[in-house]
Amino acid sequence: MHPDVEYLLRLLASVIAGAVIGFERELHDKPAGFRTNILICFGAALFTILSVYMMGTQFSDRTRIAAQIVTGVGFLGAGAIVHFKGNVIGLTTAATIWAVASIGMAFGAGAYVIGSVATIMTAMVLFGLAYAEDLIASWRVTTRFKIKLDSAFESADELRRMIESSGVHVRSWMVTKVEEGLTLRISITAPSDKIDDLQMLLVKSPHVRSIKRV
Repeated sequence: MHPDVEYLLRLLASVIAGAVIGFERELHDKPAGFRTNILICFGAALFTILSVYMMGTQFSDRTRIAAQIVTGVGFLGAGAIVHFKGNVIGLTTAATIWAVASIGMAFGAGAYVIGSVATIMTAMVLFGLAYAEDLIASWRVTTRFKIKLDSAFESADELRRMIESSGVHVRSWMVTKVEEGLTLRISITAPSDKIDDLQMLLVKSPHVRSIKRV
């Protein structure tokens, strides 16, 4: 097979691999979606091919280009990570970018079996574990409530006893006195059905003037 045809097959394989992984990202409406993953995989494969293509020239050290791919992909991954209200968002996207680039490098080096297996395994992790995470989230989630009470401090104590006896874990509890009465901000962790049951109890409580789930 002519070398140029072989290189084109490697690039085509990288595009297909990026499309498979990018499909899952697009399906879940992630920042790095279909086109992004295709281009990352394609670009990593192209740079790897170029590092092989330039052997025998003054740029004969192929490891230098591979190292720069890793550095560049790390920069892209860092840009996908966001800190928002105390939470870190985008770690999975950053890890996916890292994995997609390595798959592109595998295809660029002509390692079709490794690249194909890595593509399948990455897709399995993204597709399969997404359902597992949703299942775990349904078992135990963290929810915040903003509750307005009447002005009696005893009502806050009574409400706390009711909440703790409902089987949820109180992570934080803050009571603020305002002109209209008391404002209670709580953060709780529990299975989603218990949180829904607690919300109904709060709605029925005579001390609760309003409740907002945030």
